Amino acid sequence: MPNRLCPTTLSRMWNCVFMVLLISAGVSLIIYHLMEYSQNKSVFSRQYFHFMQNLNNSQQDYGSPLKYFNKVLNSNDSDNDVSYTKNYTILFWEHGKRMLRRFLRSYGKVEHDPFEFCSVRNCRVQIDDMNGLNVSDAVVFHLHRTQGPDTLPPYRLPHQRWIFFTDESPLHTFLVTKKFTMKDYNGYFNWSMTYRSDSDVPVPYGRTVPLNKAEKAKINSLPDYAKLKSRLVAVLGSNCGGINKRWQYIHSLEKYLKVDIYGHCGKLKCPGHFTTDCPILKEYKFYLAFENSNCKEYITEKMWWNGFHKESVPVVMGGDKEDYKRLCPPGSYIHVEDFDSPQELANYIKFLDENNTAYNKYFEWKKNYKVLNEHGYFGSPSLHICHICEALNFNKSPKTYYHLEDFWNKNTDCRGSVLPL
Repeated sequence: MPNRLCPTTLSRMWNCVFMVLLISAGVSLIIYHLMEYSQNKSVFSRQYFHFMQNLNNSQQDYGSPLKYFNKVLNSNDSDNDVSYTKNYTILFWEHGKRMLRRFLRSYGKVEHDPFEFCSVRNCRVQIDDMNGLNVSDAVVFHLHRTQGPDTLPPYRLPHQRWIFFTDESPLHTFLVTKKFTMKDYNGYFNWSMTYRSDSDVPVPYGRTVPLNKAEKAKINSLPDYAKLKSRLVAVLGSNCGGINKRWQYIHSLEKYLKVDIYGHCGKLKCPGHFTTDCPILKEYKFYLAFENSNCKEYITEKMWWNGFHKESVPVVMGGDKEDYKRLCPPGSYIHVEDFDSPQELANYIKFLDENNTAYNKYFEWKKNYKVLNEHGYFGSPSLHICHICEALNFNKSPKTYYHLEDFWNKNTDCRGSVLPL
C-alpha cells in the first residue's frame, strides 16, 4: 500500500522530505519556547513565593517594597537574571480622582512621587476609564464605592489584572450599597488589595521594620517618655458604633479613670479627619486604638499613627492577640484581651501612670525597631501604587477569584465582642 504521507515519485519524495524537516523544526522551536516559558515562570513563581513567605514572617519587613525580593533578583544566581524592559499602566476605575487624592497627594495639595520608596518605577497611572481600559495592565476597583457588578467594565483584556481594593474590614466593605455581597463578584477579580498580608497586593496601614546597624548606632539612650506626657488617656472617634462594642467598653472604662474623648463621639474637638492631624494626642500617655471591627489583621492608623507616631502607648482592640504579636514591635502595646474587665485594665493603666520605669519599658522596642506609617493619611506616604507596580513586575501566576467569600468573609474573618460587659 503506498504511503499516504509521502508519494512514491522522486520529485514528490523530495517535497515530502522538505515538509517533514520543516515540521520537525517548527515542533522543536515550539518545544524550546515552551520549556523556556516554563523555566521563567518557575523562576517568577519561586521568587514570588519567597517574597510572600517573607511577607508573613513574624517581626519581618513584610510590607517593604519587595526588599527581600530584590535580594533574590540581585544575587549572583543567573537563574534570577530578570530585566525590566516592559512598562505597565494602572487604571483606577471610576473613582480615580478620589483614590489618587490619597495615593498621590496624601490628602494634601502637592503630588508626591509614588515610587520614591519603591523597588520599581516602570508604571504609569491612568484615570480615563474607557480610553485607559484598552491600554491598562491592571484595573483597580474601589469596592467601597462600587455600586454593583453591572458597573464594572463590559470586557477584560486577556493580559489584564482586575484588582479589588478595600481598606475597611469585611464587615464594612460595601459603603455605597448593601445590595450586593462578595459572592456577586465571583469570577471578576484576579487580585486582592487590602491591609492583610495574605493579599495579592498587600497595603498595610503601617509596618514594623528592624533598625539597621547605622540606625542603632545613633541611639545612645531613650528619653524618659513618662515625663514628656502631661495627660493620661485619649481616644478620637467619628464612628460611634461597632459590633465589637468598643464604645460600651470605653464608657465602662470611664467609671474607673478619666478618658478624654475627641471628635464626634465626645465633647472635645480636634481638627480634621485624614487631612489634618490632631497634635494634642502626643500629650497623652495612652491612646485607645479601638477598631470598629474585631477582624483578622484589621489594625489601622489608630494604632500606627495616633499611638506609635504620637509616642503614646496604644491600648488595642481589633485583631486577635496573635495578629498584634506578629505585626507590631514587641512589648509596645496593651491588648484589652489580656484583662478580664475594663476595671482590671483601668487598674493597670493607673499602675503604669504611677510607675515611670514600668511605663518606659513600653518604648524599649525603639532600640531595635522603627514603625513606618504608609496609609496616606495626615501626609504620611502611600505605597499603594508602588505595591501594584511591584506585583505587575513579579507576580506572573494566573489567578481568578471564583470564591471570593473564601478569602474575604465577615463570618469567618471577624469576631464579635470578646469581653463580657
